[in-house]
Amino acid sequence: MIKAMKKYFLIAIMMAITTLGNAQSTLFKKYENTKGVSIVTISKAMFRMMPTMKVGNKNLKKIASKIDHLQILSCERQVLNAKINKDVVYIYGKKPWEEVMSYRENGGNTYIYMRTIGNGKYEYALYTTEKGELQIISITGDLTLRDIQAIAK
Repeated sequence: MIKAMKKYFLIAIMMAITTLGNAQSTLFKKYENTKGVSIVTISKAMFRMMPTMKVGNKNLKKIASKIDHLQILSCERQVLNAKINKDVVYIYGKKPWEEVMSYRENGGNTYIYMRTIGNGKYEYALYTTEKGELQIISITGDLTLRDIQAIAK
């Protein structure tokens, strides 16, 4: 009886961990066909095909080589922004996510969240709101927090 209880308890824990891991992916899936929401997904293969990665005066090729997966969700509809914000608070406001930086200026807010995936891999979420616009950038790979800060600047 106790062995069976331990088995069910272990299964429940594994299901909970899987659910947490898929929460962010679910956020993007939830809004992928919503009018007024744009979603861009870039795979590691696409990053490898780009010969240079210059943004302004920065060459991000070294950082790009560390990225396994990148997704961007953008929305300019006020009605949807409130709903998406509620989902963001629900997902990133609890473990395994940790808020590692927040920045507020001129009515805009930027938050960087991080979670460990394992094997030296991390997932970062950059969440920005400004003047009725909302953007979430999800980056997965073996990037450091310093790499993410370089992208965010």
